[in-house]
Amino acid sequence: MSTSGKPRPSRPWPLRVVGLLVFAVLFTRELVLANIAIAKAVLFQKNSDLSPGFVSYPLVGLSHFEILVLTHSITLTPGTASVMLSDDFTELTVHAFDARDPDAVRASIKNGLETPLLAWTR
Repeated sequence: MSTSGKPRPSRPWPLRVVGLLVFAVLFTRELVLANIAIAKAVLFQKNSDLSPGFVSYPLVGLSHFEILVLTHSITLTPGTASVMLSDDFTELTVHAFDARDPDAVRASIKNGLETPLLAWTR
């Protein structure tokens, strides 16, 4: 069930297992890319060029389990940390190492973590 209380159709378990494997591979890819980006920033950028900050991320339509996995995936990825979840489970505050472009941070989370997660859970 989603947070809206409506049941959502579920894929057969073999497809969900494949979805889990795809999520694991894509999460590992995000992990490696984030480590490279952090290493490059630490080694080659001046402190004054860094722009850490907070970004709000919408969680509309996600189940509590999907929110749990997404928030942990964000926190495990170097350069980002899940900071606060709204009381109604519709918004997550994320701290990003480079928040100059909040839309790019949101797109990165959406494309790199949330979309593969939903391919696994739905």
